[in-house]
This record gives sequence, structure tokens and C-alpha cells, in this order.
Amino acid sequence: MSHFKVIPAIDLIDGKCVRLIQGDYSQKTIYNTDPKTVANQFLDAGFDFVHVVDLDGAKAGKPMNLSTVEKIASTGITIELGGGLRNESHLKQAVNAGAKDLILGTKLLDQGPVITEWTKLFPGRLVAGIDAKNGLVAVHGWGKTSSITAVELVRKIESLGFSRVIYTDIQRDGMLSGPNIEQLKSIAEITKLPVIASGGVSSFEDIENIKSLVDLGVEGVIVGKAIYEGKLTLQELIQC
Repeated sequence: MSHFKVIPAIDLIDGKCVRLIQGDYSQKTIYNTDPKTVANQFLDAGFDFVHVVDLDGAKAGKPMNLSTVEKIASTGITIELGGGLRNESHLKQAVNAGAKDLILGTKLLDQGPVITEWTKLFPGRLVAGIDAKNGLVAVHGWGKTSSITAVELVRKIESLGFSRVIYTDIQRDGMLSGPNIEQLKSIAEITKLPVIASGGVSSFEDIENIKSLVDLGVEGVIVGKAIYEGKLTLQELIQC
């Protein structure tokens, strides 16, 4: 990603395209029962890359929607996949299902040599997904909050071989209340890795605010609910 990129999102539960509010599985809205159709809509609008999260997998600790990932991949769109990728077998299953980039979240708290091994096995394809609530990293489908701060975790994973960092502010996610620019800035300032923002985007002003941090290494933004709720159209977003 050499320039700022808007990345549309597909979140999966039971093979359906959904969105949650602040990661709360009890506050689920189903937007489409056929995520492949959604991926084709993204492609038709000019997007070649999609952020896919297996929400069932994030909770279960193993991939749960790989057949749906295969259907999305069959459209030809490039996929970055997160949710439940906790061991080497999971990563290989994700690749076999058609995912290009692999997002590690919960596993980031395991600072053993296994992470370095994986970055060698999948060079340039591992992405650090750092999700925070009140600045603290949340794991296991956002069901648990750790004692480590997002800033601390970014510092720890800096040299492990990740291609980029996706930073999600959970309290903004699904709320359409605008991104946490100050926290995003604090993350970008301490890492040389490219940073992708996620959570809270509801307007072009939000996107412009995120783009203002491009000199700090913020290279993109993930947009989900704002698309599905009609706040931002794909035709408009492709121009960002």
C-alpha cells in the first residue's frame, strides 16, 4: 500500500454479512445473506481489496467461515482475513481458502518465537490487528481486555516482521461517531510500520481527518457500517 487507501469491510457470522456495535455479538445487524454479492459490488465500484473478519472464528479461536471466504475469493477480490487465526494450521487454511493477507490479533500477546516463524513462513503477509478499548488491547473476539496498552503492544511487535498494523478503537466501532484521531496518532507516531485505521468512520470529514496523518504513516482506513447504512456510497469512497 504505497498511497492512502479506503478498504471496505465484510464481517461474517454464520456465513452472513453483518455488523456489530462495539464488538457486542448481541447487537448484530444482518445486512446481506450473500457476502459474495457484496464483494462483487465492491469490485464493480472499483475496489480490489477487502477486509474480512470471521467473527465466529474470533470467538471460537479457530476459523469458522472459510467456505464463505472461498466464495468471496472466487470473485477475484484480494482478501485480508482476521478472526480466529491462532496457529499455523489456521493460517494455512486461510490461505487455502483464498486469503492473501492474514491478520493476527489475540495471538499477538504471545511474544514467543512462533510469531517470527510465521512471518518467515508467510513473508509480507502477516498483519498485526490491534484492537483497543480505553487504550487497552482486547482479545478473544473482544470478549476480554488485557492489561497491555495498544502503544506497548505496537512497540513489542515492531520488529517481528509484520507488513502493517490495523488499529481499531472498539468504542468507536459500529457507532458511526467518528474515529479516535488522538489515539490513532499516538500509535502512528511510535511505529515505522504502515498503520490502517478502523472504527467509527461515518463521513468524508472523518476520512480527511485520518488522511491528515498520512505523513505519520497512516496509509488507509477500513470502512464498514457507513457503507451498509448508506452514509457513504462506494462510488464516492473510490474517489477518496
